[in-house]
Amino acid sequence: TDGLLVFTNSLEESELERLYAIGFPVVMLHQSPPAGIDFSVVTIENQNAAEALVSHLIEKHGRRRIAFLRGPEEHEDSRLREAGYRRALETHGLIFNADLVSRGEFIENNAYLATRQMITEGVTFDAVFSGDDDSASGVMRAMREVGRRIPEDVSLAGFDDLPYAQHIAPPLTTVHSPVEQVGLEGARLLIRLICGEAVEPKVILPTHLVIRQSCGCP
Repeated sequence: TDGLLVFTNSLEESELERLYAIGFPVVMLHQSPPAGIDFSVVTIENQNAAEALVSHLIEKHGRRRIAFLRGPEEHEDSRLREAGYRRALETHGLIFNADLVSRGEFIENNAYLATRQMITEGVTFDAVFSGDDDSASGVMRAMREVGRRIPEDVSLAGFDDLPYAQHIAPPLTTVHSPVEQVGLEGARLLIRLICGEAVEPKVILPTHLVIRQSCGCP
């Protein structure tokens, strides 16, 4: 192997340290390297996009009790999306409520179970920001089972803009993430590293809101 593209949390920190010590070409995807290790990173803009999405739910649709389904705890993308969620609440004078936060883990069934648990425990919410589109599909399933309508009763938004997001009912409001571009850019940097060239320390690819009907927009 001449080089490695390392997706988030796929190698132990000790192995990253070993590769760095021997000067092995590595580019990390969706994860910053540990302190003291200067591997290049390719990722996407998470925090500002999440803040803009939650702000849309507040400003355009008057939502005030917005649930958030986290991704895996160790995922940097998930932590930054939560930071954007919290910042939007703070900017609009809404107090963060831990009862409105649960774990979807970027998995459809986990998000379904987390949503059902909140409903069973009597947690009230008028919107859900899912950490990714797969989680959003789990929320949709839970809402259908309890007879709550999207978007009339609960606004829903995801993140990633996966191909199916525009085809589900209602079509999903989300953030478009340039998934393929991350891989392309990572490979480009890695080839340059293997050839002994200097590369950018960090590439953050832009994201943008995709407004569809699940939030309440026509």
